[in-house]
Amino acid sequence: MKGLNRTKCRIVRRLFLFFATLSVIPFTVLYLVTSDHLYRFRAYNYGTGTNGSRHQLQFHAVHHPPPAVVHHQQQQYRKHQQTTHDQQLQHKAIKNSTSNQYLIDMDYMKHRMEERVTRLNDKCNEYRLNEPKQNYKPKAWEYLINREYHLVWCNVFKAASTSWMYNFNLLAGYTPEFLKKTKDVPLQLARQRYPRPSVDALREAINGSISFVIVRHPFERLVSAYKDKIQYALPNSHHHKLGIRIIQKYRKLAKGQPWNTQKYPTFSEFVNYLLDEVRHPHTEIDMHWIPVTYFCTPCFFHYDVIAKFETLEEDQNYLIAVAQLGHMIKPQWRNAGKGAHTNDLVVKLFTELDDEQVRGLYEYYKYDFELFGYSTDDYFSGRGR
Repeated sequence: MKGLNRTKCRIVRRLFLFFATLSVIPFTVLYLVTSDHLYRFRAYNYGTGTNGSRHQLQFHAVHHPPPAVVHHQQQQYRKHQQTTHDQQLQHKAIKNSTSNQYLIDMDYMKHRMEERVTRLNDKCNEYRLNEPKQNYKPKAWEYLINREYHLVWCNVFKAASTSWMYNFNLLAGYTPEFLKKTKDVPLQLARQRYPRPSVDALREAINGSISFVIVRHPFERLVSAYKDKIQYALPNSHHHKLGIRIIQKYRKLAKGQPWNTQKYPTFSEFVNYLLDEVRHPHTEIDMHWIPVTYFCTPCFFHYDVIAKFETLEEDQNYLIAVAQLGHMIKPQWRNAGKGAHTNDLVVKLFTELDDEQVRGLYEYYKYDFELFGYSTDDYFSGRGR
């Protein structure tokens, strides 16, 4: 009797499991369909990884795009891969995801600096800019010498000058808290600690220091200066008054009235003013747009590092590393500018100039282009040179 009862229990359990399974299947299918899991499961397959192992899940759409679209996508992907590869080879500066520091390939960066210094020296010899002339002699006036940390810098305005003036003031002993709250001009603070050197004192300091300069594409630097000092000149400042004089002299009239009611000089008016100053000098050219060749006289002094605004992130990390100043200063990017981005403005503003104006600017900045390896191609495209 007991055996019969056990048999009946087993039959009941099996029937229960059977009907329970039948009741669950429809709900499972409904879930897969409504949540798109069934579709996704059928659309995935396993691909082979770069090491031969089958571990990567790749999704293949059921409806394939037209062949032309596939070809275009493949071209774009290959182009992206090649660009990434070229950038890795060119820059060799990789950001560490766990910090804000950069891993610099020091050999590569040293080679980059050697190439830039070699070009500078070769062009100085080619144009005989290393020979003192009546109107072109060594100028040490704008250099800052930090004797404690053995660092020499020529402060080129509109080429990361705000950032490195801050760094030099830190190295001079000013605290970040003081620099943040003070109303004093950073350059005036710096000159209290870094007196203007003589040519002989500068050459002596360079022999035992790391000397550097930061340069920028001449036309981009000019536009940056125009934007900062003319377009956004502070009321009643020197540059605001200069802007008024430029408008009075160079703004054209139509029927006795100014053709433009803009309150600051147009870029074309500013360029006309600058070219007249170059042709008929009666005062020194403003330090914010004078060529580096005349401001720092680089052909008379040795540089260990020629940093470029366009590769500043890598170059200043290299400079900080070779100078062993990582414990004192960090890469800075201050005073990024006002208004639209300079690169966008350069293209727009240069379309407002005629051929004669562009050629005049090139002639004025010619040595900066040559000494530091900048191109004018983008600015003369479609123009007669």
